[in-house]
Amino acid sequence: MSDRTPSAGVTPTPERPEAGAGWLARLFWWAARPTLRHDIERIKASIAAAGERDAAAAREAAAAAEREAAARVELERAVETRFAEFGAAVAELRQAYLTTRGEFEEVRDRRLQQLAAGVDATSAAVGAVQREVEALRDVRLPRTESDLAGMQRAIDAAPATVAGVQALAEELRDRRLPALASRTDALVERLHEELAQAVGLAERVARGEPLRITIDPAVEARIPAAVAAASRSFADAFRGERREIIGRAADHVALLRAASPVLDVGCGRGELLEALREAGVEARGVDADPAMVAACRGLGLAVTAGDAVATLRATPPAGLGAVTAVHVIEHLSAAGWMALVEAAAAALRPGGRLLIESPNPESLRVGAGLFWLDPTHVAPVHPEALAFVVKALGLEVVETRLLHPFPPEQSLARDDQPPAVRELAARLDGWLSAPRDYLLVARKP
Repeated sequence: MSDRTPSAGVTPTPERPEAGAGWLARLFWWAARPTLRHDIERIKASIAAAGERDAAAAREAAAAAEREAAARVELERAVETRFAEFGAAVAELRQAYLTTRGEFEEVRDRRLQQLAAGVDATSAAVGAVQREVEALRDVRLPRTESDLAGMQRAIDAAPATVAGVQALAEELRDRRLPALASRTDALVERLHEELAQAVGLAERVARGEPLRITIDPAVEARIPAAVAAASRSFADAFRGERREIIGRAADHVALLRAASPVLDVGCGRGELLEALREAGVEARGVDADPAMVAACRGLGLAVTAGDAVATLRATPPAGLGAVTAVHVIEHLSAAGWMALVEAAAAALRPGGRLLIESPNPESLRVGAGLFWLDPTHVAPVHPEALAFVVKALGLEVVETRLLHPFPPEQSLARDDQPPAVRELAARLDGWLSAPRDYLLVARKP
C-alpha cells in the first residue's frame, strides 16, 4: 500500500502487487479486489475526512493561536497600564505619607505645645470663673440681699416720708407761703416804686435830656461804728473763706482778660483783684471801708479809700476797659446803684464791660432769709430791674447768668422718693433753692 493520500474527488483503487510478488499474492489480490474495494474506499474516505478535520482543526488552532497572541498583547498592555497606575498610586501614597508625617511632626512639635498652653489658659480661666462664682456666692449675694432689705425698709418707710412731705407742703401752704407772700408784696411794692423812678429816667433819656442822678445824704442811715469796725470779720463769717471767693472769681477773670484796665468798686477783701493780678490783668480797686483798704494794701494790691461813684466820675471818660461791682448794689438805695451804673457807663471805653454780681432775690431762701443776715443790706435788686436801668443808660446786656447753687444735699428732692413726691420736691427746690447769686454782664457799644 502507498503512503500517499489520494486527491479529493478521485475514487481510490486497490494497489496492484509489485511485479516481484508471488502468484499467491497476486491471486489473493485479484480474488479480494471486489470484496475489499468498498472497504478500501470507505477507509480512504475516512482518511480524507480525517485530513479535512485535521486541516480545520489546524486552521482553528492557528486562529486560536492568533487570538491567544492578541490576548497576550492586550494582557501585556493591561499589565503595563496597571503597573503605571500602581506606580502613580504608590507615588501619591508616598507623597500623602510624607505630608501626613510632616503634619504629625508639626502637631507633635508645635500644636501640642499650643494645646498644652490653651489647656493651661483654660484652667486659669476656669479658676477665675470659679473664684468669681465664689465671690458672688459669698459677698455679692449677701450684699444684694442686704440692699434688697434696705429697699424694702425704704418702701416700708415711704408712707411716713410721704406723710412728712405732705406735712411740709401743708406748712408751706398754710404758714410759710402766706408770710412769704406778704414779704414779697412789700418787696414788689418797693420795686414798683423804684421802677417808676427808672421809667422817669428812661423818659428823660428818650427826650434827650441829660441824665444826672444825685444822692440825698439823708437817705442813707449812718452805720454804727461797731458794725463798721467788724465788717471784715462779718465778711469772713458770711461770704466764705478768702481762697474760696478767689476760686469763685475765675468766671469773672475769664470775662476780663482783654479788658484792661479794670476798676473794682467796693473791692472789699480784694479777692477779685488778686485773681486778676494772678491772670496778668491790670486792675485797681476802691472801697469806702478803711479796714478793707488796709488789708488789700497789705497784700500789695492797688486800692484806694473813697466813694465808688465819686471815683468813677473822677475817671476820664472812656478811660476804663471794665468796671466790676461784686456784691455792692444791694448795699445801696435805688438812686445809689443807678448812679453807680451811670458813672460806670461814662467811664467805660467803647467795647468796655460792666460786671455786676448781686444776691438772687428769685431764690426764696435768699430773698426771704439769707439776704437779711447782713445788716448793711438795703434791698435786693431784681436782675430784670438792673437790666432795665443798664439798657436805659445806653449799655447792652450781654447775659445774665446764675451763680453759686446750693449744695445737692440741701435739696428736698431725693432719688429714693416716689416719683410724685420727688416731682413735688423738685418744684419746691426750684422756688426755694435757686442759685444764690446772679451776674449781669453788659457792654458799652
